[in-house]
Amino acid sequence: MPKYDGPVRIADASCEEEAMRLCRELHEENGLFSLNEDKVRATLRKSFDRQGGILGIIGTPAKIEAMICMIISSFWYSDDPHLEELFIFVCQEHRKSKHAVELIRFAKWAADEGKIPLVIGVISDERTAGKVRLYQRELDRAIGNFFVYGLKKYGLERLQHRDDDNDGAKSGGDVGIL
Repeated sequence: MPKYDGPVRIADASCEEEAMRLCRELHEENGLFSLNEDKVRATLRKSFDRQGGILGIIGTPAKIEAMICMIISSFWYSDDPHLEELFIFVCQEHRKSKHAVELIRFAKWAADEGKIPLVIGVISDERTAGKVRLYQRELDRAIGNFFVYGLKKYGLERLQHRDDDNDGAKSGGDVGIL
């Protein structure tokens, strides 16, 4: 297996506070439900300690520009493992860069390194179609779509009709966050 030689590096505990700052930004943009910072920290720490998780970052521990968090998981019906992307996030000032592409390539490298499939996708209501096109260029074909029922009924109205770029019929494969 070739060594990964891109700009993404594996984060450690020195990145925790900056990663938390970015997780708050990510939640502000795409969070469906309330933010539990203790739960976020626990997930990050599992990644730092390599206890079934990995956090890849672009930037420095003091100034992360982009990051991806993945865990080893399995579907409810199987013991077969896969690498599940929990989120990809690129800071606003770096969204015109190739950071998202590099994070996806890092995820593919990590899956190959672990010899397990990667499950990755888009849950977003901003610029969704463009994100889906990026994933389609970098990954295998999409499998399925992601839907949310009860946006208005359960207090999630802020998510309705925000994405003028979103065409749900074309998006497909949505299992993660970008």
